Amino acid sequence: MKKIKFKKSYVSISCDYYQILFDDDLDEPNDPTNVDEVMDSLGQYFLVQFDFEFPSQRCYIESDDENLIGHYIVNIVIIKDRTFTIKYGPNNKFCVSIEYTATDKEQIELIKASRIMFVDVKVYD
Repeated sequence: MKKIKFKKSYVSISCDYYQILFDDDLDEPNDPTNVDEVMDSLGQYFLVQFDFEFPSQRCYIESDDENLIGHYIVNIVIIKDRTFTIKYGPNNKFCVSIEYTATDKEQIELIKASRIMFVDVKVYD
């Protein structure tokens, strides 16, 4: 299991497009045309996207860790107090446990979006 800590969690919903993002909320680059500054500003992140317009069982998962990227079926999501564990891929090939900071409102939004995006969501308070 890969364990990651992030400072922020974000839920974005636009029509049929859902996204959950965890990152460290780094500063924007001073010069957006400077590739090195842009790459340094990205930092560590983990992103899960689901598109209901073209539904399939697969989510797009992106991360600064290239080994975790791809289109996969999410088998289970377990949400505890500020911990999001996601198991995905054939035979739960990937298991990522994410600790993050969130307000109560952000936590509720994350749980709500997760229940819509994923088939098997377990929530423990």
